[in-house]
Amino acid sequence: MASVSARRRQTAGVHVVIVGAGEVGWYLAERLDAEHDVVVIEQDADTANAIGEDLDIQVVVGNACHPSVLERAGIGRAALLAGVTQNDEVNLIASLLAKERGVPKTVVRIQTEELRGPAGAGLLAAVGADVVIDPDADTAEEILELVHLSGADEVYPMVGGDLVVVGGVIREGAPVAGRRLSELGEQFEPRWQFLFGAVTRRGETSIPRGDEVLEVGNHVRILTTREARRESLELIGAVSRRVRRLMVLGGGLVGTRVAAAMTAEGAEVVIIERDLVRARYLAEELPRARVIHGDITDIELLAEESVATMDVVVATSGEDTANVLACAFAAAEGSGFTVAVMHRLALLPLAGQFGIDATLSPRTASANAVLRELRGGSGAVATFLESDVEVNELTVDPGSRADGTVVADLHISRSVLLGAAVHLDGSVEIVRGPTRLVAGDRVVVFARATDLHKARQHFKA
Repeated sequence: MASVSARRRQTAGVHVVIVGAGEVGWYLAERLDAEHDVVVIEQDADTANAIGEDLDIQVVVGNACHPSVLERAGIGRAALLAGVTQNDEVNLIASLLAKERGVPKTVVRIQTEELRGPAGAGLLAAVGADVVIDPDADTAEEILELVHLSGADEVYPMVGGDLVVVGGVIREGAPVAGRRLSELGEQFEPRWQFLFGAVTRRGETSIPRGDEVLEVGNHVRILTTREARRESLELIGAVSRRVRRLMVLGGGLVGTRVAAAMTAEGAEVVIIERDLVRARYLAEELPRARVIHGDITDIELLAEESVATMDVVVATSGEDTANVLACAFAAAEGSGFTVAVMHRLALLPLAGQFGIDATLSPRTASANAVLRELRGGSGAVATFLESDVEVNELTVDPGSRADGTVVADLHISRSVLLGAAVHLDGSVEIVRGPTRLVAGDRVVVFARATDLHKARQHFKA
């Protein structure tokens, strides 16, 4: 018998049903709970109890393939269902049942490669899911963004790539270290190419203002134009290099996508894969890459394959500990940029202690896709593992407060930062007081999820 935990408070947002309290579902529920009425369906009772105690949400214990369980979750009034379990069949059936009950939008996570291809197209069409999340493709894309801008530990394209959010730590001797943001603004007058949108120090993230002093060791997120992204990195003392040699540790679906993309760009790629059958398959599929059968934690093997000379080392295996250890050895031996894929957030502090340059989790890419659909389906969304500050892309509606208005006259809450606007003519402008917005402009906004409505009320008619 399915059970429902007591709801401890009410929210003003729409009703959202999340199927699965795994790493993606939990993270998604945490993000959405601030805005919406969230119900999570989880088959494992212990996991259901854990998420119910951790978050102020409703939890239904049961199988989402059963209509009665969906009814207990309030599927009849849901605006969106997100099927994000590790079981493709459960996600697909839940989406199908939700559509039969009239749910406007459904998102399904599909991990089986065959189902994501032409052979599964008919099934996906029959199910009627509005968005299919491909966690492997999303993770590989995030890795490639980091590879192309090695030096940043986060890279999130916004507004179709015209703008980019880059993250990184301010290093000793960096041009911005010890300086006030207002001073930087005066230095780069009259045409800014960047904006500091968030600053994290001692585990706390804030949206900075002009009186903020940037310090060595601060982690910052900078909104910049694509053309100025390397210049922005140089401001915090990071240097991006061209990648000629890349080592991929783990030849699974994510690693294979990364290797294929980089060999196509002409990079020299070495792949180390523990499974012999998979290694032989990769050798046939990627003839331009060098495929080695071996354990990615074998430091003698890594040394033999010249890990110290690599420009970038990416660990993409499904084992977090192995990814951390392999990248830690690569960081200690050479000066290349290291990226580790991690599923367990408890291991994140170890990455920094071992000198690993960047870590990413498949949960953020998947969750961002769901958030994007829930918030309209067009604008990009970027969330971060250790912070509740988000970056969202909003469009100015005709007849809204922002339409035809100078930003200074909007009196935007100080908890919201308007970063940059892409105007209808394609021009990009870092937002300042005199910036005039018109209908159709797309604006990148920094805000906590709880404060996002303060920005929307200016942009929506």
